[in-house]
Amino acid sequence: MGAFINKIASYFLFFALLLFSLLPFPILYLFSYFLFFVLYYVIGYRKKIVFKNLASSFPDSKDIKIFAKRFYLHLSDTTLETVKCLTIGRKNLLKRISCDNPEIMEKFAKEKRSVIFLSAHYCNWEYLIFSMNLLFPHLAVGVGKPLTNKTMNKLLNDRRSKTGMKIINATNIKEEFAKDKDILTANLFLADQYPGHITKVFPAAFLQKETGFLYGAEKYAKDYNYPVVYADFTRIKRGRYNIHLIEITDKPQEEVYGMIMSSYISLLEKTILRQPEYWLWSHKRWKQIPGFYE
Repeated sequence: MGAFINKIASYFLFFALLLFSLLPFPILYLFSYFLFFVLYYVIGYRKKIVFKNLASSFPDSKDIKIFAKRFYLHLSDTTLETVKCLTIGRKNLLKRISCDNPEIMEKFAKEKRSVIFLSAHYCNWEYLIFSMNLLFPHLAVGVGKPLTNKTMNKLLNDRRSKTGMKIINATNIKEEFAKDKDILTANLFLADQYPGHITKVFPAAFLQKETGFLYGAEKYAKDYNYPVVYADFTRIKRGRYNIHLIEITDKPQEEVYGMIMSSYISLLEKTILRQPEYWLWSHKRWKQIPGFYE
């Protein structure tokens, strides 16, 4: 009975989000100011985590509070922009996210080569998920962890795939890559978050701290000889984003161990340092450091 009620509640919530997403952007951004006020001043959503992450990443900065406030406003914007994605039209979406050098992906498509596409939880990654099939010639494949709520997970992934993206579960990645090896794909890894309780991670210095990263993107690039491309996000203005593609390598099997991940981590750090407020600082990124969040 509890599972049935949860399923009905999930459908009701999703329908409410669909209705809310029909509001025009100017109205949604008014709501965003209200959401920012609630998150930052009223409930202090993950405030200790955000300030700890920022202070440890910018130990000499006097602008931590400024970064934090800007982050919370951006988080509010991103939340409502993501809701808007549930019903946004293709033309409207492409007004809000662009790529200034798609020829990199077009080159690999002409060569009939699939690609490992590396990005992060930066700017609006949901715009990227919804737009990849519109921006590039490859079939977009998103690799991610499913939500705990199976009903909501299915409903959201159905919407994410409305422009053609194929969503695969990270736990089935090996089987899915083998299945798609003869299809032209752009395999999206948002590889910046805490890798979980996995013993084998790729260690790197990142934002002033020793940090573990999942190695999957490099592993599958080498296994299938897929070129690796990094999507460097920039926020142009509110609700408008641009991607600049950076080719990490087109010969992954010839690269030494760690070259791909090291390059990705270095590029991501530069992206974050350029506009710090647009990364997901509310995530417990450094749980692997004993006592970091105590």
